[in-house]
Amino acid sequence: MRSQVRWKLCWENELQLSDHVELAEFFRRTYGPTGVFNAKPFEGSQSWAGARPEFRAIAYDSSGIAAHMGMLRRFIKIDGADLLVAELGLYGIRR
Repeated sequence: MRSQVRWKLCWENELQLSDHVELAEFFRRTYGPTGVFNAKPFEGSQSWAGARPEFRAIAYDSSGIAAHMGMLRRFIKIDGADLLVAELGLYGIRR
């Protein structure tokens, strides 16, 4: 039987240190099997690699964090006009 999934949508400044510690552990376990280098940015309590997300969608179940996706706001220029878009990344899904 699968456990119920609960989503938390939050801005980066709403996260507590304990959230970052839990996320960092999640990313080390998620990215570690693809190579030690991929898990290295998540040492300690750092829960991002490269650009720090502004907004996060985090899925929780009875075992803790089940999935994560980060978002950054970016402007791109199209036909001379600036357009606000969302850059999605830092994906992870627990096995």
